[in-house]
Amino acid sequence: MDKHSIADYLHFIGASVPTEGHGWRKIKCPFHEDSHASAGVNFKENRFKCHGCGVSGDTYDLIMYKEGGNYREAVQYAEAISLTGNAAVSKRYTPSNSVSTNTGTIGRRSESLPSGGSGASTSRTRRLRG
Repeated sequence: MDKHSIADYLHFIGASVPTEGHGWRKIKCPFHEDSHASAGVNFKENRFKCHGCGVSGDTYDLIMYKEGGNYREAVQYAEAISLTGNAAVSKRYTPSNSVSTNTGTIGRRSESLPSGGSGASTSRTRRLRG
């Protein structure tokens, strides 16, 4: 299984993602107030590192840091927010009703998503279990 794109997750949480390029690219850290770019992202290695607050890792490490939970739950969360990896979610978001860019709502889980094939729904407002 290929890991989910770190650029997609950073964009999802409201970070101003630099254009993809070779090596480490400067970025303002989305995990703390940052007036200057104190972090770096490497798209080839799918890694992030902030020299200001110390947050670092791949897509799943960042999800576990921001949302809580364990590795398995981080992968499930990445699937739920991935517009290319989850057909049920992709179907709901078309160019006319895409993910909000309002930074006040990005990363806040307030709607129910279908869980598996049982027809039941899981509230996204709960914290992931640790």
